[in-house]
Amino acid sequence: MAQVPPQMPFDLSKLPPDAMSLMKKEMQRRFSLFLVGAVVVIVGLFVNGPPVYLPTVVMVGGGALAILGLFGLARGAGCFAIVLFFFWLGAVACGVSRGSDPTVYILGLGALGFALLAQFAPKPKATGPLANLQAAMQAMQQAQQQAQQQGRGGPGGPAGGGGPGFGSFPFAQMGDGKQRPARERVIDVNAEETKKKK
Repeated sequence: MAQVPPQMPFDLSKLPPDAMSLMKKEMQRRFSLFLVGAVVVIVGLFVNGPPVYLPTVVMVGGGALAILGLFGLARGAGCFAIVLFFFWLGAVACGVSRGSDPTVYILGLGALGFALLAQFAPKPKATGPLANLQAAMQAMQQAQQQAQQQGRGGPGGPAGGGGPGFGSFPFAQMGDGKQRPARERVIDVNAEETKKKK
């Protein structure tokens, strides 16, 4: 049987030397924004202002800071719109906001506003270390695909293919690169095993 070559490891040499430190700083920045937003939400639980909707405004602002800071503008807005929608639905269905109609409006309009923001916000391409990481992973995948194509009948490659999947099994490929029927492969494998036993 043709042996499957090992998968190519991720090539860290394609990344710039300070890529890992930049990614670490970016993650620290996101988690710090999330923690600040979480603290604002907790403070909003204990706020009792003259307007009855003030705690809701503080908690919505803190939650927006936390989620948008953690996930970014477009993705965070979509997640926070879902969160606000469930809070609005709970407030309406369970009647917990009776006598506080502004709270219901804040939750409902906030969910709608963040949903629109998630829909129409520009989705920027990855930059900096994340872009370098994506480029390195794409280069690795292209190299693996080229190795597999060469292994399926290319020069110097095994007849059974160069990667996992049906192409790595013996007798899986015909001369023109198409897949052989499973029945024929089973017959050939049985014949090969019979020869080995003899």
